[in-house]
Amino acid sequence: MMASVIWASIHYISILFLFACLFGELLLWRTGISQNNVRTLLRLDMGYGLSALAVLISGVVRAGWTEKGWDFYLANPWFHGKVTLFILVGLLSLYPTRVFLGWRKDVAAGRMPEIDDGLQSRLRGVLVAELHLLLLIPILAAMMARGVGMTS
Repeated sequence: MMASVIWASIHYISILFLFACLFGELLLWRTGISQNNVRTLLRLDMGYGLSALAVLISGVVRAGWTEKGWDFYLANPWFHGKVTLFILVGLLSLYPTRVFLGWRKDVAAGRMPEIDDGLQSRLRGVLVAELHLLLLIPILAAMMARGVGMTS
């Protein structure tokens, strides 16, 4: 019982941290990237990736080795929806991460990376899309937990 509580807590805290990092990236991006906050953006993206990994690991542990077990989750279409959205968000996040990693040499040299209007618009669009998709996951989780649409 206590293991279930611990893994659920890790899962929920990781989800909150993931959302906070992504929202922080969007806020910094919307206010304009400067020499002062470009390092913060890179750290937020690293935190986002690490928290996504923690969400994935804790989710697998919860699904496979706590109360309900794999049978419940694998038979539940809402679980598959959650996983699909999580994968889609992860794939979308590859674009900003690739851009940010490309900036590391400039940042290490104390130079500001080049950010044109097109990049500004594309990255903002991807970050907003990720946030919107993430917001759908708790809805699917609630439906999954309550067995909406499941036959007995």
